[in-house]
Amino acid sequence: MEEPSPPLKVKGVYALHAGGDLVAPVVLLEDEASRIVPVFVGLTEAISIYSALSGSVSPRPTTHDLFISTLDSLGARITGMVIDDLDGGVYYARLSVSIDSIVREVDARPSDGMALALRAKAPITIQEKVAVQSAMDKKDLESLKGIESYL
Repeated sequence: MEEPSPPLKVKGVYALHAGGDLVAPVVLLEDEASRIVPVFVGLTEAISIYSALSGSVSPRPTTHDLFISTLDSLGARITGMVIDDLDGGVYYARLSVSIDSIVREVDARPSDGMALALRAKAPITIQEKVAVQSAMDKKDLESLKGIESYL
């Protein structure tokens, strides 16, 4: 099996828009070769990822906060997330969870995996084949606005 990349940098959560209307939230990931990988996510996940990046804390736990708290109470922790496939425009990912020195991988939507990995301060990686298939040119980023302008 192909090795994942070194950890990606989450550049931020942006909004693809047409006119003044939000069309789709997108998370931009950057690898060490400065390739930009766009991952389109739902609005709820976009807000959760943005909150994790900005360090904001909700007055009540979100679903992602609850999941992290549950893992903590069980003595488990998230050790990483890898985006390992792209099929028909849909990304696939695996979340690595460690308990008692045993690491298990579970299938995850990349949006949930990113929200959880960011909260756990765990690395986010991508398989090289997926980065090659999905990288976009930086000039294509000019039409994106930060998601905070829609919140």
